[in-house]
Amino acid sequence: MTGELWHHLAAQVEQLDAQAGRLIRRALAEHTAALRVQVAGRAGTGRESVETQVRRVLLHRLDIEGGEVDAAVAGVAVDTPDGPDAVLDGDLVVYVVPRRLDPAVVHPADRAASAAVDPRRVVLVVSGETDDAGCALVGRAMGVPPDQVVAVRGEGRLAEPLAMRAVVARRLRDEELARVVAGIPATPQVRELVERTLDLVERDPVEFVAVGPR
Repeated sequence: MTGELWHHLAAQVEQLDAQAGRLIRRALAEHTAALRVQVAGRAGTGRESVETQVRRVLLHRLDIEGGEVDAAVAGVAVDTPDGPDAVLDGDLVVYVVPRRLDPAVVHPADRAASAAVDPRRVVLVVSGETDDAGCALVGRAMGVPPDQVVAVRGEGRLAEPLAMRAVVARRLRDEELARVVAGIPATPQVRELVERTLDLVERDPVEFVAVGPR
């Protein structure tokens, strides 16, 4: 329903204000694009192996709140010698850290990288032999809630936290779309249409996950 409202708004606005209509269409295209999933970590943490698992989990597409969502996966190396600082700006960030003798001790590069990411977007993966209690300690040290921390024990363990974070990522995109559309310069007539649609969307915040560009 929400997706239909946005596309109906774009069609109406295009007839009244071509520039505003193009801006709304562009915002809709960005909103419906594949989720950007980054798998990040330092060398030697098992990041590449986790990236392979994430790709396999996402191969069949995530099923989120009744709709399938496409995702594009990219590996990101952190703390590389003489390399640029990692930019973790994905919709969802899978961050890989190794098990340490003291789970409460965090490598400074991991702490700095994770601090730059919205914690709502993070799945923290602990590589090496560890249990749920150990994962919780690592998560606490990294500032990540326990339900977003998982040990590397097969792809089945990754699927649930990935799906949960993808739901959040989609909701954040919904919020961004509403902000962008609300800020588009437009004529009074178009502004009235935009405000009316925003009111309807607020009353019917159905997740816009299965509607593609038209």
